[in-house]
Order: sequence, then structure tokens, then C-alpha cells
Amino acid sequence: MLTSSFIFANGITETMEQAIWARGVITWDLLKKHRGEAAEAIGESRSLKLLDAVHQAEEALQKKDHHWFKQHWPVRETWRLLKGYCSDQEIALMDIETTGRTPGYDQITVIGLSNGNEERAFVADRPQSGDERLADYIEAIRNYQLVITFNGESFDVPFIEKHFRDNNYHQEQPHLDLIWPARSLGLTGGLKDMEKQIGIAREDDIADMRGMEAITLWGQWKQSGDRNAYDRLVTYCKADCTNLKTFAEYIYDKKWAETYTPYASDIDLDAVSGEQLSLF
Repeated sequence: MLTSSFIFANGITETMEQAIWARGVITWDLLKKHRGEAAEAIGESRSLKLLDAVHQAEEALQKKDHHWFKQHWPVRETWRLLKGYCSDQEIALMDIETTGRTPGYDQITVIGLSNGNEERAFVADRPQSGDERLADYIEAIRNYQLVITFNGESFDVPFIEKHFRDNNYHQEQPHLDLIWPARSLGLTGGLKDMEKQIGIAREDDIADMRGMEAITLWGQWKQSGDRNAYDRLVTYCKADCTNLKTFAEYIYDKKWAETYTPYASDIDLDAVSGEQLSLF
């Protein structure tokens, strides 16, 4: 959970965080009550700076200040924000389809957006009933605190920022790109390959679809008005978004078990402190 993390504070390494957990200081509240234990692990000066960083994080969390987390949270540790940072309804599961792979030259055709329950599609040119204009995406995304993608750091976000450059749009929320923590866990290939490796199944009609077919479907819709091609494309994009929730939860659980569980000591520090005081 978010409030067990200390890695965001300046100067705190993974080894230091593990040492803090090993002393029984496994939450922000325990750090505030038992800073001396953290000082034993990382030194007095660092423990004071850590305490100040935790106060800042708590204030930002209370205010829903995603700018603070975007600025201060290590990018490689953004997976920790999946739980405890915001509600599920404030997590944007996002994916795009395009006419090619070059931002600024190729065009976005569909942006899919989901919170895990509700799916939305923002479509270029002629969105059909139930879908929305591509231009409406930048207003919709402002309602979220965390954006989750797969390979979005290299692909989706640059495309979107290029497309909306005349609107001075830049993604402001912390961004969890699942490709990096997934690879650190030994998963290989693209999103569909990784889904198969962990047992996530798609509906039969889109199970074997890939990005190149999405380009073809857009061409069929644009050139001949093939509504079946349009519906298949939008369904595929929405599925990419929705499946990210299950995939992200799998990654979170595996990463937390790897990062936290082996090092955390569940010590009753209040009881230990009371026993120590009774000796004097």
C-alpha cells in the first residue's frame, strides 16, 4: 500500500527502505510515532528528512495534488500508486489506435478510456452513437488522478501530446506504464502475449487482433463506411483499456510481494516501547 512506501524521499534507496521496514516501521504513521527506529536504520539526519517528506506526501494525498506525485514519485515505482493513492474511479486505463507509429505524422484514430467499469471511446472524424469526439479527450482525462497504459510512455502519450499541442496539452497525472514492471517480473512480448502468460482471456472475436489490423479496420471505415469495421476497432481499443485493470492488479500484487513482503517486520512497536520504558 502507498503509505508503506518511503522510496519517494530524496536520498532513500531501496536498501534503506528495506532496513526501515525491518525495524518494524512499515507505515507513515509508525514513522511519525517511532522515528527513532528509522534513525537506527538510516541515521538521524536522514530520518528527519524522511519525516518531512512523509508530511509533504500526506498533505498532497489529502489535497489530491497529482502534480506533487508527478514531480516527486520515482517513475519506476509508480506501480505503488495503484492502491492507496486514489479511488478506482479516478484511475484512467488508456489506450490509443493510430494510422501508424510516428507521432506528428501518423494520426490518432481512437482513444479508449476506462475506469474498470465504464468504457469510453473518443473517435476521430465521425464518432458513432455512444462514442465521443476525439477533441473531448483532454477535458475527460482531467477527472483522473492516475493514468495507466502499456508502453504509453513511448507511444500513447507522445501521440496524444503531439495531437493536442495547439491546446498546450501535457499529461499532468502520474503515469504507470505497465510494460516496465511487467518486464521486471520476467513477462515477455507485447500486452496480448503477457496477458496469455498470466491467464487473461479476451473475447473470441478479438482474441487474436493486433495493432496492424486496427489500422486496416480504420481504413475500411474511412473508405467505405464499413460499420462492422468501426465497431470491431472500437471494441478492440476498449478491451485494451479494460484488460489493463486485471493486468495492473496482477503486476501490483507480484511487485509488492517481491519488494515489501520479504523485508517487512510486523513488530508491535508500541508494545516494545512500553516494555523498554518499564525498565527505568
